[in-house]
Amino acid sequence: MKTKLVLYLASIFLLAALAPTGGKARTIKVKSDIMVDEAGRVVMLRGVNAGGRSKFPPFFPFDPGDDFEAALEVYADAVADMGFNVVRLLIIYEAAEPVRGEYDQAYLDRYDLMVRAFAGRGILVVIDGHQDLYSRRFHGDGFPDWTLPEKYRGREQTHDRKVWNVGYFTRPVLVSLQRFWSNKDNIRDGHVEFYRYLAERYRDEPAVIGFEPFNEPMPGWKGYLDYRGFHRDLYEYYERVAAAVQGVDAGYLVFADICAIENTGTINAGRPRPKINNLVLAPHYYDLGTFGRSLSKGGDMPVMRAGIGRHLKLARHWNVPVIFTEYGVSPGFMEAPIYIDELYSIFDDEFISGTFWEASISGETWNHEDTSIFTPSGEVRKNAMPLCRPYPRRTAGIPLQLKYSREEGSFSYSYEPDHAIQSPTLIYLPPDLGKGEVTVTGAAWSYNEGSRVMAVQPDASGGNVTIEAIESGD
Repeated sequence: MKTKLVLYLASIFLLAALAPTGGKARTIKVKSDIMVDEAGRVVMLRGVNAGGRSKFPPFFPFDPGDDFEAALEVYADAVADMGFNVVRLLIIYEAAEPVRGEYDQAYLDRYDLMVRAFAGRGILVVIDGHQDLYSRRFHGDGFPDWTLPEKYRGREQTHDRKVWNVGYFTRPVLVSLQRFWSNKDNIRDGHVEFYRYLAERYRDEPAVIGFEPFNEPMPGWKGYLDYRGFHRDLYEYYERVAAAVQGVDAGYLVFADICAIENTGTINAGRPRPKINNLVLAPHYYDLGTFGRSLSKGGDMPVMRAGIGRHLKLARHWNVPVIFTEYGVSPGFMEAPIYIDELYSIFDDEFISGTFWEASISGETWNHEDTSIFTPSGEVRKNAMPLCRPYPRRTAGIPLQLKYSREEGSFSYSYEPDHAIQSPTLIYLPPDLGKGEVTVTGAAWSYNEGSRVMAVQPDASGGNVTIEAIESGD
């Protein structure tokens, strides 16, 4: 009897040791079709991708020069000064695991520094497993040589193709992607294990809220013959990554991108969802406006609403939150401010979270893409300034209406307060609005000029809370 008791207690301790206890609690979780924080407030994430410069050596979103940490401080300050509360931080598999089974600690240590720099500025991090065209051997980025067919491993590595997207339909890329989705030589297993490793690495960093495992997944050659089969492979992969990272900490979110063919809007909004807890749909949205083209003189908002609406329909079908993790327009285009205003007005109408593409501080571009919101010296480009806009970061209740007009310099937000939530609603207000004419009904409020954040605490009247602000005009 005594022996059985000892064995029973030992088994309990063993199970406890093996259970995913997690480190510090993740700050964001999924609740039905919204994201909420630890206080139960509705979370809106507005941020940027960091960044296109990461796609080629030395694989960071800025030119580090002789002093990486000093360059990082400049970069992180520039991102924070835009009012962003999230970054989609590119991680390049080629840089992280250049030799199979051997992680490059020098690269990952610097990635750690970037995570900590953002966390120290109150910015959350989505780790983005980025790839385009699978490899730099094909004028893209992403995967290391050991995942490629041997005959392609000696090709020149370049990033100087203006029309690079067509490479997805070339034999080397189709074959390489098919090897991955078919798990040839267990390369997909290795990728899943990489995410398990990252989950362990960041289990005590709550600013890392989750992982987007595969940027803009595209089919291998078999996937074009069986598109449904491609999605079965894709979702199985997502499910395996989720099992790996949530086996370390069940609080990690998994951000599921969809095939890049569907960037203008989901083709099948009735598609079954991956079987994943804490799942967030993470589509991309690009249209002709991204490339400086307009379909009509009156603007392209109907086109935007239709495409974005198809993505939202899929999110409703899955009953999950949605964050658009890529969209944008080159600040080099004259009409970029109009495009940004139109797109974000739809985001505001639908209370959409998103990360704009992209933020780099570098004199060198990837495949001639002029997409960074910053100049090579770190200033915000004039046509990117509309991205610095007001939004409710945390809402202690149910969001009702969000409106902002850059032209009129006016902002309004209303919500139905949940009095069971003690934490205040937090709203990011750029200085011209925060120091302007502010009217709040149904609540007490304060504005911190340093953080540019308004804190709103509802009163006992029981009605909705409305915040209105008009720019100071200084």
